[in-house]
Amino acid sequence: MISRLIVLITAALLGTATVVPALELKDITFTTTDAGKVVFSHNVHLQKKTRTTPNLNCKACHNSKMEKNVRYTMADMEKGKSCGMCHNGTKAFALAKCTGCHKVSDKIYKVKATGPTVFSHTAHLRTMQCNACHSRLYKTGPNPVASMADMEKGKSCGGCHDGKKSFALSECAKCHPYRDKHYAVKDAGKVTFSHKFHTGMYGCGECHPKLYIPGKGNAAVSMTGMEEQKSCGVCHDGKSAFTVKENCAKCHQI
Repeated sequence: MISRLIVLITAALLGTATVVPALELKDITFTTTDAGKVVFSHNVHLQKKTRTTPNLNCKACHNSKMEKNVRYTMADMEKGKSCGMCHNGTKAFALAKCTGCHKVSDKIYKVKATGPTVFSHTAHLRTMQCNACHSRLYKTGPNPVASMADMEKGKSCGGCHDGKKSFALSECAKCHPYRDKHYAVKDAGKVTFSHKFHTGMYGCGECHPKLYIPGKGNAAVSMTGMEEQKSCGVCHDGKSAFTVKENCAKCHQI
């Protein structure tokens, strides 16, 4: 009788009990001013158990050093607030490892004279960290256009590409794409100028811009002009290279 009464009371209590739903943990996306979006994953962090943080739980972050609705700067984090509580190089990777949180992509610069130039963050980050460029040379986000003359003064890419820290700016083809140039010459067939062949012996500065302005818009030069040491005739004079007056088949397809 007593056992039956206990069963009935237990059943009644279970029938009226309130079920508390499990806490739903969502990813939090932070939109920064100049460094893209940063995604914080609750699940990833709560699953990580390290030697220095074996009992990682909600209180590890949600405390007086990370208050609700307060926006923390990188300077704050470097003082141990917010993410800086753990990301100090001991408990977790240091704040200096920017790409641990901030995602990077290749930058494509449209250069009128030489075509698109691609800056690969991935390639550069193999040998350096973000602070090698940001914000000493570049602010994160949009920047004013830097000319080659600016770079030669140590600005922008010229901060490293000085021939000592990295290859010199004069090695143009390392960044600027080039391709063969095809000329349709009336009554003399097609003529192909191979940049690859010529840059194997000379630097880009041998021709550009004193003989040819990079890009389109250069005036056509006749054979007579070349014989007067214009255009190709500057080198093809019989001394530096074969003369334009002979060996026509070396350039003209016959």
